[in-house]
Amino acid sequence: MRHASAVKRANNGTGHAPRPDIQGLRALAVGLVVIYHLRPEALAGGFIGVDVFFVVSGFLIIGSLAREAARNSSISVPAFYARRIRRLFPASAAVLVAVLLGTVLLLPQSRWQGISADVLFSLLQVQNWHQALSAVSYAGATGEVSPLQHFWSLAVEEQFYLVIPFFFLGLVLAARRMNRASDRFIVPALSAVALVSFAYSIHLSNHEHTLAYFVTGTRVWELAVGGLAARVPAVGFLTGRRAALASWAGVAAVVIPVFFLTTEMPFPGSIAAIPVLGTALLLRSGSAAAAVPWSASRVLSLRPLTFIGDVSYSLYLWHWPVIVFAVALLGRAPRIREAILLGALSLALAAASYYWVEQRFRHPSSRNTGWGGHRKVYVLAMCSAVLVTVAAWAPWQVVEVKRAQLSTALSDRDYPGARAWSERPAAVPAGMPVRPDPSVAMQDVPATSAGACGVYDPASVPDTDCWFGSQDLEAPVVVVVGDSHAGQFVDPLVAVSQKIPLRIHAMVRNGCPFALTPPRSADTVYANCSAQNAVTAEKIIGQKPDLVLVAGMREDGYRKALGWHWAPESTLADGYVESLSRLRGAGLRVAVIADPPYPGGNPVECLQKHGRQDQCATAAAEALAGTDTLVNAAGSVPGVETIDLSRHFCRDGVCPVVIGNVLVYRDNHMTNTFAKSLAPDLAVALRLG
Repeated sequence: MRHASAVKRANNGTGHAPRPDIQGLRALAVGLVVIYHLRPEALAGGFIGVDVFFVVSGFLIIGSLAREAARNSSISVPAFYARRIRRLFPASAAVLVAVLLGTVLLLPQSRWQGISADVLFSLLQVQNWHQALSAVSYAGATGEVSPLQHFWSLAVEEQFYLVIPFFFLGLVLAARRMNRASDRFIVPALSAVALVSFAYSIHLSNHEHTLAYFVTGTRVWELAVGGLAARVPAVGFLTGRRAALASWAGVAAVVIPVFFLTTEMPFPGSIAAIPVLGTALLLRSGSAAAAVPWSASRVLSLRPLTFIGDVSYSLYLWHWPVIVFAVALLGRAPRIREAILLGALSLALAAASYYWVEQRFRHPSSRNTGWGGHRKVYVLAMCSAVLVTVAAWAPWQVVEVKRAQLSTALSDRDYPGARAWSERPAAVPAGMPVRPDPSVAMQDVPATSAGACGVYDPASVPDTDCWFGSQDLEAPVVVVVGDSHAGQFVDPLVAVSQKIPLRIHAMVRNGCPFALTPPRSADTVYANCSAQNAVTAEKIIGQKPDLVLVAGMREDGYRKALGWHWAPESTLADGYVESLSRLRGAGLRVAVIADPPYPGGNPVECLQKHGRQDQCATAAAEALAGTDTLVNAAGSVPGVETIDLSRHFCRDGVCPVVIGNVLVYRDNHMTNTFAKSLAPDLAVALRLG
């Protein structure tokens, strides 16, 4: 997203002229984004403010480079990058440091490594690719979203800036060889780039719209359209009242879509053309429309709006961390009054950043404008980047020391875990620190989390992969099948295999219950899940294992965690009955494990925040609410065994987060340490050995 660039003059097609309306347009864009982030339900399409900034950036940067190319028949790449560094880096570096400080002071240690990594992604200007590859939806803040997620749009522009001066150098070189003016090549070349990028944006948005939202290639056309708005010759009829009407049409094309666009739509595909072309129309008509008192350009030139436009870059940088930290502290989304206060705080920080950081570094003295001055800018930027990196490394390393504890075997005597609540309970020593440490609990994961064994696809994972436990080929075989909640029981079985030889084959697919009916979200049916389960069932039957262990998250859990449901005519229960019946029909021994209690809230962050275990417990009635559809389905299929381990999680109507000095949960999953402590009782329940 962009900023209040220092440039307050833009090419209007005929020359230079003051364009305060561009600052007002920035104010409109950043206002849409801030309101959307504070109250997404009030302005569902406010994210298109980012698209407005892309167009404005293209208009100014491409216009500036085009004028330089025409004037000098060349582009000074060092000067271009020095200007960009002075303009953008100081304010962003200040925010990165502030976020690190806020993280250490306000957020639990479990968040430190993730945010430290985000600092580096942001510093290297690749945050958009990090977001794209982690498939993070661009929606309102939650207590766990990164306070630097918004740097994705800055990364898109910085990647564009890496290329655009060389693009112009290429045009200048081509013009020289053909003995023509470079201006004649700019519009055709930009048009070609815009069309290719636009076609790619439509394609990817229709197939992977979360990925399409963040990647650079789907956004280049928006910047190119801005450049075309700066370079296409002025249209004769865009004068006076016609220009004023065109300016209002441009505003309408930006404002109206915010009330019906959502992040669930294929954006930025073809529908993004509405605000993008509206912005281009407003930029193109702005100079002529400024002469008409009632034009949008005159309204956007009002001082309150131009002030917000001036600070818009800093406002964009600061508002998102302010919201994320506030949500983390409040434990909920801000209410209206709180949202207003957060908006005011963001504006105050933006103003301070603008006057004390942006303006201070933005304008070089006359003696710092040559190559020596540019070199000084590069050196200072590199030194600052190193300091930010070191600052990010410190909290990372604090947690890394604790993460090393995960590879250290715990004493059964000091950390009995689930054995503390066995039929013959183990003693629980007092005064022992909780293990795993809550700051690294999210990394205490089962063996199936590595490689493809947690996203098992029968069509691509070889039959020789995802085997655990004994190496004895004559040992009994246990197949574990289901979703990530089933994967939790692989390591306990591996622990059992150390005393009773077992070969464990994990056929676990995260987010895919072992049913032959597909889950669905608001707009998607995940038919590949049920289709793969059908193939997996045939593979299991072909293996003829000694035991098939099936587990899965409760249906209510899928609603809470993923927003999934099943159609009335194709229920989850029906799908479970069909898959279990196939296995039993082949004569296999099948056992179903009831899903462990579902904790309320985030038990890890609660424990770090409050320190007291009793404040983070969940009432058993809440943790076990809803029907365990898999268990019910098992009761409908003759011969299927059912194992219920809930007594190891809840007692006296309460499900604590720490049992036997071991942290029970990392989120809605067990920590692997606690899961392994279930091994003795699991072996008894399954009659192994």
